[in-house]
Amino acid sequence: MSRASPVNGVADLDKFLAALPGNMQKQAYRQALTAAADPPLQEARLLASGWSPKVAKAIRKGSPRQNQDGTFSIRVYVDEEKPDGFLGFFAEYGVKPHLIARTGKGQGKVAIRKAAQGTGKVTLRPMQIGDRFVSGIIHHPGHAAHPFMRPALDTQAEAAIAAFATRIRAFLEKKTGFVAPIQEAA
Repeated sequence: MSRASPVNGVADLDKFLAALPGNMQKQAYRQALTAAADPPLQEARLLASGWSPKVAKAIRKGSPRQNQDGTFSIRVYVDEEKPDGFLGFFAEYGVKPHLIARTGKGQGKVAIRKAAQGTGKVTLRPMQIGDRFVSGIIHHPGHAAHPFMRPALDTQAEAAIAAFATRIRAFLEKKTGFVAPIQEAA
């Protein structure tokens, strides 16, 4: 299989799908996208589990949808509403060094920075980090990126395309009896 066309016979499937009614086409594409999302989803969970098992559990796939331009898409994402799901963003892209402080009402990042430089003042209150209570201005060193979503797609793209084509073939065989030929790469 070549990188440009990892699955042979897709053109035949596309021609046959075009002859079907619109609702059957939508159903086929939705089922195929759901199947295609599984390889990158599983790989992303595997890669993320090394950084945080809770982030790995928060990785989900959305429902397939038809876009305004007529194409279909599905989303694999980290659900920020799950426990520690919001940390997935920090793992994927990394964190720059920054200052942390729990301040009074109306005081924000600029006030913290000015107080750290000695040119301003903030009302510092205690905050809990892990098991400890701390107060003051804390210098967070940041951390490097530990990407897991993009590498999952990069490594599983061919498997996703193959899963898509396999599911389309199965759908067509079940609904119409048409058995699409699978050509082996030479």
